[in-house]
Amino acid sequence: MYKALHIFISVSLISIISCQTKSDSNKRYFSTSDSSLVQYQVPEWYIDAKLGYWVTWGIYSVPAYAGDHAAEWYGRWMYNVYDSSGNDKGYSFDSRGLKTAMHHREKYGDPSEFGYKDFIPMFKAEKFDADEWADLFQQGGAKFFTMMAMHHDNFCLWDSEEQHFNSVNMGPQKDFVKAMKEATQARGMKFGVSNHSAWNGHFFEYNHRNGFDGLKNETQNLYGNGTVDSAAICRWWRITTELVNKYQPDLYYFDWGWNIKPFAEEHRRNFLEYYYNKAIDWNRESFPSPDVVINYKNRKKLPAGSAVLDLERGGMIEKEERVWQNDTSLGLHSWSYSPDEEYRSANQVIDMLMDIISKNGILLLNIGPKADGTIPLEAKIPILEIGQWLNINGEAVYATRPWEVFGDGPTTPSEKMHGDQVEYSSADVRFTQNKSGNILYATFLGYPGKEAILKQLNSIAFDMSELNKITLLGLNQTIDFTQTKKGLTLHIPTSVQNSSFAYSFKLEFINSIPQLND
Repeated sequence: MYKALHIFISVSLISIISCQTKSDSNKRYFSTSDSSLVQYQVPEWYIDAKLGYWVTWGIYSVPAYAGDHAAEWYGRWMYNVYDSSGNDKGYSFDSRGLKTAMHHREKYGDPSEFGYKDFIPMFKAEKFDADEWADLFQQGGAKFFTMMAMHHDNFCLWDSEEQHFNSVNMGPQKDFVKAMKEATQARGMKFGVSNHSAWNGHFFEYNHRNGFDGLKNETQNLYGNGTVDSAAICRWWRITTELVNKYQPDLYYFDWGWNIKPFAEEHRRNFLEYYYNKAIDWNRESFPSPDVVINYKNRKKLPAGSAVLDLERGGMIEKEERVWQNDTSLGLHSWSYSPDEEYRSANQVIDMLMDIISKNGILLLNIGPKADGTIPLEAKIPILEIGQWLNINGEAVYATRPWEVFGDGPTTPSEKMHGDQVEYSSADVRFTQNKSGNILYATFLGYPGKEAILKQLNSIAFDMSELNKITLLGLNQTIDFTQTKKGLTLHIPTSVQNSSFAYSFKLEFINSIPQLND
């Protein structure tokens, strides 16, 4: 009986994922082959945007407790039962979660009596205001916004017909995806969704292993069954494509969960085909430019160029040939709200932004709202300061492209997790250029002093004969300079004061930016 059911589910999944809607025979569509998918072209709106915001928000925002790991993983860690082995990890626990498990028992009781599902009625979002959120992100310089549609916990923040456990049926009784799409698009921003549900089967594994409320049939759609099997993949496909069809997002972000077995490369390829072709049918653009973006993690999991590679809390050492994305959080430890969180400063984010875009990247910056829907002041302040800096220096950011070299200086991030937690200084310079190719921007990631030196633009390597003028963005005054074999020295007026933020200089050329000599 089980074998027959397994075959039925597998066949059903193949049927579901192969039903691509190609309603117009005159249009050209994507297939799942390498030769088709690698023709995908990243939309210009995304390359121009440079900065987007997103939120990590849901049921886990109610307990808002990070313990020894991260607050958004509360639903996983609360079910830990220590086996007294002295090991860091066992069948029934992970040491990272033991502090959260103890906290839960002390504050809410035994998980068999108060489970993760019992936080749902407490998630009311009574102060949520989509316009207030959208205004803040717009003031913070965002050109697109990505809404957390579903985290590992499988709770949908939209009006889902496929998943009964959603924010319209339960808890706040609001469709947050719809609300944020309307609010952000009304302000001229593009709208994306974030889906982390592929890992749901493993997320609640300690719930299942330790015999808590995940064993009940009525909670299976929330907790899964403790593993990722073909039934879980079928459910994932239905929910994932529903989000496409219902909200037609401009961007679709995937966490790493769909990279693990039994998810196979075919599932990722099938989604690319499905989403890109849907976008073509929405009459956005035509093949191979569907005008939408998919973010994925791990270079090896999709053909290079078929979607946009995303690094979580990481950075590139060198300039990349293809557009990529860094997603990181203002919070240094958790992605969702926790009252004891530490936050990055606006200066740290601006430095990171300039490093990213100089290497052909995009920054997607996360914050964690409180359970009631308010955004903590510790996040609001840097967002507004970032926006204020961009109001002056935005032309060195938006709609720019990388130059021949990304810059100069000693500071180098890493692709690895938390590789973006580096401290830049005035010795670090990052270059960008306008799309017309006649303006070069040199941004010092700190106060350059009275004489700012651009070593890459020395007299041997760089011809300044067609330079029109040099200015500092925000200062209506021409900057004097001296070029020697050691570099291009900018003589900074005394009116330029020392601040903690980056300084962008604009070098305008009569025709085009000269190429560097070898």
